[in-house]
Amino acid sequence: MMLRLDTHEGELSLIFSHNQIKIVHNRKVEIVSLPKIKGKTNHPPFGGQIEFETGNILTYLQVRNEIFLHFLGDTWSFHRKERELNLSGNDSPEIKSPMPGKIIQMFGEPGKKFSRGETILILEAMKMENAIKAPFDCQVNEVLRKQGEIVQQDEPLILLNKI
Repeated sequence: MMLRLDTHEGELSLIFSHNQIKIVHNRKVEIVSLPKIKGKTNHPPFGGQIEFETGNILTYLQVRNEIFLHFLGDTWSFHRKERELNLSGNDSPEIKSPMPGKIIQMFGEPGKKFSRGETILILEAMKMENAIKAPFDCQVNEVLRKQGEIVQQDEPLILLNKI
């Protein structure tokens, strides 16, 4: 699993395997070995705990695009870096799905206004989160699909009114 995060020091990538984490930051790579996992408890949809054979417990929680980790008395928070799909130059009143996927967050609702570049919804495809942004200053006219729904490529999701 790979996780891209924004930190106050720039973008950070974490690549997890069963016994190590590869940390990539500013083109430097660091590998951290992990003790064996004794057990894992999930608290869907937002968090859980991992217990290591050493008795230490890592607690994790995701709130929107922020991830919190608590381990050995320290707590860290990171902002998950979203993959952005560029819709600039698009004057269509429809926001269509650029690929098959699942709507995991829907910020649009009828009457809500968005500035150009603001995230209207987040679409998950192949375990990657894709931020679908407003192509221009707009107001949501109609929401055609709900959070949690599976959508196909080019399927209309939201109708907009240009401001």
